[in-house]
Amino acid sequence: MGFYLSYFLSYFIKLSPSIIMPVLQARYNFTSGQTGFISSMYFLPYATMQLFVGPLCKKFGAGPLTGAGLVIGAAGLLIFSNGTTIAALALGRFLLGLGTSPVFIAMIYFMRDSFEGDRYARYYGFGIFVSSIGSIVAAAPLKALLEVVSTESLFIVIAVLTFVLGAFMIIIDCKRKSFQEENSNLFTSIGGNLRITFTSRMLLAGLMLWLIEAPSLVCYQGLWCTKWTATAFPMHESLSGLSGIAISIGTIIASTIGENWVSAYKRKTGRTLGQTIIRICILHVVATMLLSLSKQADNIPMFFFSMICDVFFGFTTGSIIVQGGVYVKEHTTAKDNASVMGVYNFIGCLSQQLSQWLTGVEIDLLVVSLGLNMAFCMTFSTMAILFCILTVMARTLMRNKQ
Repeated sequence: MGFYLSYFLSYFIKLSPSIIMPVLQARYNFTSGQTGFISSMYFLPYATMQLFVGPLCKKFGAGPLTGAGLVIGAAGLLIFSNGTTIAALALGRFLLGLGTSPVFIAMIYFMRDSFEGDRYARYYGFGIFVSSIGSIVAAAPLKALLEVVSTESLFIVIAVLTFVLGAFMIIIDCKRKSFQEENSNLFTSIGGNLRITFTSRMLLAGLMLWLIEAPSLVCYQGLWCTKWTATAFPMHESLSGLSGIAISIGTIIASTIGENWVSAYKRKTGRTLGQTIIRICILHVVATMLLSLSKQADNIPMFFFSMICDVFFGFTTGSIIVQGGVYVKEHTTAKDNASVMGVYNFIGCLSQQLSQWLTGVEIDLLVVSLGLNMAFCMTFSTMAILFCILTVMARTLMRNKQ
């Protein structure tokens, strides 16, 4: 439960900029590029730490490492909540990224030691479900709450809760360690993890598919969805926070029933898990393109169509997250599973940092000539093209392996 609560908080913190940053952008007159830069600073330390979390879990245990990270995250929340400049806000986001960086991989370490086979997939999927609840709270409920509570007060309360949870994780899990593995130099372990990932065609193909999911969620749900929806539907601006909830509903569906429908599809068609994920990624490209199509007229039918597209986007994203984790477990040993996921998350989070910043830059470049709504449309169409390229690359690697 402590790991699930930590994962809930990490997703809330990761995706709350979709509500928080437009408020700060208007308050301090930031450009879209500056807004994207501030938000993206979360992912720089988060990405880097993914290489170190696995070896550190082996040395200190998953619980204490998660708890120490949450204490750092609490400090980041305090700095962010009181920041008034780009530097202060970026520092707060940096510490938040550093603090929440152990949570996902540490949770996998804990589950790897505790559950086998179908139970692992089920509990892993439930973890994605819990994170989706965090992303729901970071959408419309947070938007509504900020209308009656100041940003500063809210984040101070969350900082206290984060600190308490961190202390709880340190205390309750201080005597429990991941199963004993041979001690090795930290950088030797990291080098080995990178070598395993990049010398296996199947793992490299999986990484290409992970790079489709990684920037999708944080760019759209985590930063631009509320503002884009409010821009496309000005008559329904008060309902723009529902966009984030719709995405989370799709993710929840994927995390709760995704394993069953994927298993049924594999049995019926005889396709491998990798081939199945390829087809999910194709659906995700379609979902990304539909985002722009759904935001072309400010009326009730198109607004509801936009919400349906958001659910579809969340479903395909969640399916890639869940099945991508199972795919890595399928192609690694128990010893290397979480460490390879750390490499996936390292590369994926770098793409998240760059994508939040660069989408903001592209929006700034296009907004003068095309207007804000079309700037969003063109930016996410660019992402869809990149996803197509990654899907073709992954499919080529898998076919060559066969």
